[in-house]
Amino acid sequence: MQQIDFFSSDCGFEETKSDKFGIHDELDNNRKAYLIFDSQKVWTLEVLNSEKKSIEFYPIDNCIEIYKENSKNKESTCDGMLKFDNHLIFIELTESSHKSVEECISQIKSTICLFKRYHPDLVFAKKNAVVSKLTRRTSTIIHERCLDFREETGFGLSVKTVLKIK
Repeated sequence: MQQIDFFSSDCGFEETKSDKFGIHDELDNNRKAYLIFDSQKVWTLEVLNSEKKSIEFYPIDNCIEIYKENSKNKESTCDGMLKFDNHLIFIELTESSHKSVEECISQIKSTICLFKRYHPDLVFAKKNAVVSKLTRRTSTIIHERCLDFREETGFGLSVKTVLKIK
C-alpha cells in the first residue's frame, strides 16, 4: 500500500488568521484549490473567522495522487481541508450545474475514507464536511442524509456557501 500524508503534499498548505477569506477552485482546470483574500474575486466558499483563529488550508484534489488498489486510476477526492484548533473540515467546491450535491458528497466521503486509512491514529474533537455549490445557493439536504453521513464517516455534513469558524 502506498503511503500518503495529507499534511505534507508537494502543494504544501496556506495558513491565515484573516477574519474573512474565500476558497476557490477553478472550473474545469487541473489547478489546486486556493485561498482568496480579495473580495472582488469569485469565492466558491466564503469563510468568516471572526475570532481570527490560525487556520491551515490543505489542497487535496490535483495535489495528492492516490490510486485505486491494483489500478492506474486515481481515487476521487475532495478539493481540500481546513484545520484549526482540534477541528478538521473537508471541503468540496463546485460551480458546475452538471455536478450534483450527491456527487460532491460522494467525493468527500471517499476522501474521508482515504484520510482515515492513511492517518488512523489522528483524532480531532470536531469533524465536519462542507459542500459549497455556487449554482444552487439554497441547496439543502435532508436531515436523514446528514445522519447517515455522520454514521458512515464520523463527520457532520452541510451544504453552504458561507462557513463560520467557531
